Amino acid sequence: MKNILLTAVLLVPMLALPRAQADDLTCSGTISGRSIDGNVQVRQGASCTLVNTRVDGDVKVSRGGSLILKNTQVEGNVESDDGFVRISVQGSVIDGNIEAQRGRDVLVGDTRVGGNIELERNTGALTVSRVTVDGNLKCERNARTPQGGSNRVGGNREGQCSRL
Repeated sequence: MKNILLTAVLLVPMLALPRAQADDLTCSGTISGRSIDGNVQVRQGASCTLVNTRVDGDVKVSRGGSLILKNTQVEGNVESDDGFVRISVQGSVIDGNIEAQRGRDVLVGDTRVGGNIELERNTGALTVSRVTVDGNLKCERNARTPQGGSNRVGGNREGQCSRL
């Protein structure tokens, strides 16, 4: 009985210890078949490819950066800084939003998005095709009209994406 009480006294304070923080990752190159417990940052000017990967956080693309997601699940958002080069999301699941603003090329295909897709003030080719969006599909002030189709949108289709 004393051993059980002693064990309980020693273990209870450990339950109150703070949990370890998630391991954020800076990506340059290809990551395949991995689970990332945290955010992924594509650094300035870098190119990052995530294949068959799970990200338990957000993916953020810095100025001059490029991102390719293939068969990847992101628990958070896919976001960009002004001046990104390319974002390509194919055959993936994004639980949050895809927000690409003031960059160049964006391709989203055969993907499920739990939040919104927002493409604003981009200068390159934009394609949204065979995508299920639980929220809104919004495209505004892009230099080129977005292309694509066969999308399922739970919310509103807005601006340049109104016919997609």
